Amino acid sequence: MAAKIAFEAVGNSLNQWYGLIRQNNITEAAAMREEIKRTLDAMEENQDVLLYFNLIDSRFKLLTERYEESGTLLQNINKTPEEIGTDNMIQYYFYFFSGMYEFYKKNFITAINFYKIAELSLHKIPDEIELAEFHYHLAIAYYEIRQNIFSLNHAEKALESFKAHDEYTSKTLKSKMVIAANYVDLQRFQEAEALYQRVYEGASADGDFRSAGLACMNLGICYERHDQLQEARRCLEKALSIPEHRQSVFSLRTKYMLSRVLYKMELYAEAREWYQQAAARAAKKQQTECQSKLFIIHSLYEKNDPDRIDQGLKYLEMKQHWSDVADLAINCAKYFKNQNNYEHSAKYFEKACYAKDQIFKLTEAIS
Repeated sequence: MAAKIAFEAVGNSLNQWYGLIRQNNITEAAAMREEIKRTLDAMEENQDVLLYFNLIDSRFKLLTERYEESGTLLQNINKTPEEIGTDNMIQYYFYFFSGMYEFYKKNFITAINFYKIAELSLHKIPDEIELAEFHYHLAIAYYEIRQNIFSLNHAEKALESFKAHDEYTSKTLKSKMVIAANYVDLQRFQEAEALYQRVYEGASADGDFRSAGLACMNLGICYERHDQLQEARRCLEKALSIPEHRQSVFSLRTKYMLSRVLYKMELYAEAREWYQQAAARAAKKQQTECQSKLFIIHSLYEKNDPDRIDQGLKYLEMKQHWSDVADLAINCAKYFKNQNNYEHSAKYFEKACYAKDQIFKLTEAIS
């Protein structure tokens, strides 16, 4: 009879696996996952190690964009809360990964509240990179509710730690993109453009084409925000020319933005083509938020129909996606202003102001 594998050895392998996941090394992480699965059957019985495996597996599934599978794992763990026990590391990972899953579902306040619970155990985990991971994910959550100063603070802390470790170049680049995104919101456009360009160049040189694609997409969004539409179009098309980006979940947003830019440029045939591609993908992936945003731009540029626009905005308001409401309302206001329709222009400028007020009120829901 073969000797059982010590659970301590499997635990060490799980730590190495998580290290690969944090580095965004999908290929090696996938191979190590299969190796660990083979050892679990031959391991000495230990429920904590099995629970640890499921937690890290939920994080792996987030990395590989299998979000619903990740959610199912976390829900199964949550059904037996006694298994979480008092182990600080297991408590931390459960709440941290739950926050990441809620972030994917665009429940940003819920995500931040999970991160806050995770933080209670974080100080007992002496790991600089884990602290950087925590700051990074809190930064992107705060960015989504446009708490830019909080977001910048956490992103800069994450960057400081990641850039000190050569194996975390991908996370270094992503932290810089969060900083650049906040610069865009703060209308520091030149700084944002320069930073996105450096990220694109660095990612391309490293062969990190997922990050390169994201940098191109975000640079395109930055140009669109201050009406450099030709440059925005160039960057968004460039992002979609990168296979790693085209195959990722982020390509949907890129197609939506490209359609929007082309509509603004009055290139209706091309805009329509990208709109149709984005709408088909959003429907297939059941991305209702993006479907609403596409519905709004179609209602604006193709139908010129305020009632339909209001219908789309109402859904985003119901979901408390106030930054999208503000962004789209401003676009509508400018469009109607250019049409000399000052009544509707004023209406949407007012709606944008109201949405921005709601963004600031979101912090009241953070525990």
